Amino acid sequence: MNQRLLNGYEEVTYEALCHACRENGAKVFPKVRVADVLRLEGSGVASEHFSFGLRSHFDFVVTAENYDPLFSVEFDGPLHKTSEIQRHRDNMKNELCDHFDHPLLRINSNYLSKTYRGLDLLTYFVEAWFLEKAFNEAQQAGHIPYDEPFDMASFYSAGGNGKGKKWPYWISLDIQLSLQKLHAAGSIGQSVPSHIVGIDSSGTYRCLSWLVFDAASVIEVSTGMRTQRFPAVCESDLVSMLAMFDMMPKVEAALHGDRTHLQDREKFFAERLPAFQGKYSMRSSLSVGATV
Repeated sequence: MNQRLLNGYEEVTYEALCHACRENGAKVFPKVRVADVLRLEGSGVASEHFSFGLRSHFDFVVTAENYDPLFSVEFDGPLHKTSEIQRHRDNMKNELCDHFDHPLLRINSNYLSKTYRGLDLLTYFVEAWFLEKAFNEAQQAGHIPYDEPFDMASFYSAGGNGKGKKWPYWISLDIQLSLQKLHAAGSIGQSVPSHIVGIDSSGTYRCLSWLVFDAASVIEVSTGMRTQRFPAVCESDLVSMLAMFDMMPKVEAALHGDRTHLQDREKFFAERLPAFQGKYSMRSSLSVGATV
């Protein structure tokens, strides 16, 4: 009996990739041998990596219209966390991509199942890649000042007929506007959550975000995101925006009288925050003043 080329999640990934790439004139190919993408001969990679590249494959490879490889996408199921053998294979593939400067996006089910302002994270990353490419080309052509930085949140639209939501790439915008209105009405003590982002020993970004709710209480959330070998998206910025989606339900519950998620403000700043700062290597932070 023949085997299916793609499992369920790989099939969903393939369809989402095709949809995101089609509008950018790119093509998606599943199960492509690593050696058919990366030129291993004469590259100077170690013999173990050379042999691995000959027998392993990328889950998906995205190419330009002329079939030049642009980047690869891997879907990592639970086995990638629990199997020592699989982690070793993942590391070798990562190292090969680093050696050849080949962008690699590693995703899991959360990149497909959760949406933020109508965008799943796979689509967000892929569209960021093409937007940065177009941005760089426009900058080189002199249409954008050379000192203008690329920022996903500054894009109004990727083109098309202009219908749909505004500022789709500033994924936390709706929540930030809601919090600002609540603060202006005197319902919460901060207009925007504060946060700090660190990175752990495995290279995962860790974000602690907090909102001063009233004179005695804060609401906190923590979340994480793996480091990606993928340009265009700043993980520390993105993970702090994603934290707001976990924050908002707790704020709404507290406003309706559920104090389950409220923590002692003095204890948070004296114990919880310093403990987080001491545990991780800090990457970014935002401190917003409170009015209570």
